[in-house]
Amino acid sequence: MKTKYILRGFVAAALAITTSSCEKNFLDVNTSPNNPSTSTPELVLPSAVNFAGSQVNGSFNVLGNLLTGNWGQAPDFLFYLPQETYNLTPGTYDTQWTNFYANSLKNLQYVIDNANGKKNLVAIAKIMQAYDFQVLADAWGDIPFNDALKNTKVIAPKYDAATSVYDGIIKLIDDGVASIDVSATAIRPAAADIVFGSSALIAEMDFWKRFANTLKLRVLIRQSRATSRTSQVTAGFASLSGASFLETNAASNPGYANQSGQFSPIYTSIGFTLTGAQTSNYQATRGNKFAVDFLANSSDPRLTLLYRPVPNITTSNVYKGVIAGSTAASGNRSADLSPVGASIVKASADGGYATPAYLISASESYFLQAEAQVRGYLTGGVAGAAINYQKGVEESFKVLGSTANAADAYITAGAANRLINFNLAVGLNQQIEAIITQKWIALNGINGFEAWCEFRRTGYPTGNPLTQNQQSGGKFPVRLPYPQNEVNGNGANVPKIDIFNNRIFWDVD
Repeated sequence: MKTKYILRGFVAAALAITTSSCEKNFLDVNTSPNNPSTSTPELVLPSAVNFAGSQVNGSFNVLGNLLTGNWGQAPDFLFYLPQETYNLTPGTYDTQWTNFYANSLKNLQYVIDNANGKKNLVAIAKIMQAYDFQVLADAWGDIPFNDALKNTKVIAPKYDAATSVYDGIIKLIDDGVASIDVSATAIRPAAADIVFGSSALIAEMDFWKRFANTLKLRVLIRQSRATSRTSQVTAGFASLSGASFLETNAASNPGYANQSGQFSPIYTSIGFTLTGAQTSNYQATRGNKFAVDFLANSSDPRLTLLYRPVPNITTSNVYKGVIAGSTAASGNRSADLSPVGASIVKASADGGYATPAYLISASESYFLQAEAQVRGYLTGGVAGAAINYQKGVEESFKVLGSTANAADAYITAGAANRLINFNLAVGLNQQIEAIITQKWIALNGINGFEAWCEFRRTGYPTGNPLTQNQQSGGKFPVRLPYPQNEVNGNGANVPKIDIFNNRIFWDVD
């Protein structure tokens, strides 16, 4: 099965890259990047989903982990200067913007336009478009939405307000769910589906419905503190009454392999070579003192899964994190600091190259449900939230290769710590802090971008340190600068923003 995926997914990816490589601006095109005479929806869909997963679990994962105190740059390397100094420029994430629009969203639109009655392909494509647009809106704020996928019909797309984009995301989710077909005559996506395609039709599409519901839950929770969005949030939660959410990880894998160009996104970013040697990226990426100490001080067993012991010390398991932005003084070089853990970046001999690209984890799903319950949006109240909280912690342990029993033992051992024992969290603020803090741990290495979004929204985890060499006057960035290709090709429509002061609408504090 994986061989089939890799052949189909990466052939389609190559097609997408070839047809878009000569574009000066992905939204200013002279030819469609998707030619029906040379491809099919079944080939294009896995490519589009793979591009989305690659951005979220690759460069955006690294960005979020650096900005939320999980990872830091080893001081004897110069790999993450824009992130360490907060000197993010229009060129820093230009490629990611282009990949989302040109290689994911446009390819998903091709699937929708050419599905020829294959309703489940349309369902997946619309749900994934909603996913892509949320990532873009959460990273940049106002973005092209209504004009974004019109090719030559609109060569200078206007930017829609992020609130309008969020409304459009909800509609895409609803339309996607409405297109799901499990009738006797339904066509199964099967190998075109690199997320849930190994399941039988009814189970496969039920997973996609749960994914859609969980994505909607994330979209609603994200904007729940913005008072101007109260009516939209209320209506959205009403539509989720009785809904089922993810209980398993939603992760894409087109058949990652230990071959050049076929590594998983996280392995490509900070993994090893074809022969298993450490890359410079791996050596440059080290645990942040903030997260390493947080886990150690709370006797969290995930410390040994999320980080490796200091390489230079062989007599015992010693874990040491880098102070972000510090200098390469004695005892503060790469070999003196804890690398990223084997549960996040396995060695090639352990199949690390095949780590799936997590879109939404089961752990995130449970924590979203818990927050919605304590806020009164979903039924169950605090008692229901406590159950989902514990399931969220259990799934975090499980995705790292541990067990639910180990998670339960951790919660029991931490009975006096309200960030571990949810029952000690008194009142809404403490309950939210416990949920988001545990979500932060659960997202470590899995989806750092989502952790960054939650930090901006809630301020948790508390104590997340600024880097020592930041050049922002003591402020974290609250969004990304608009990419250079848009400034150059669509400058009249690109909003003028300050990445330290112009918060995205859901970031109300």
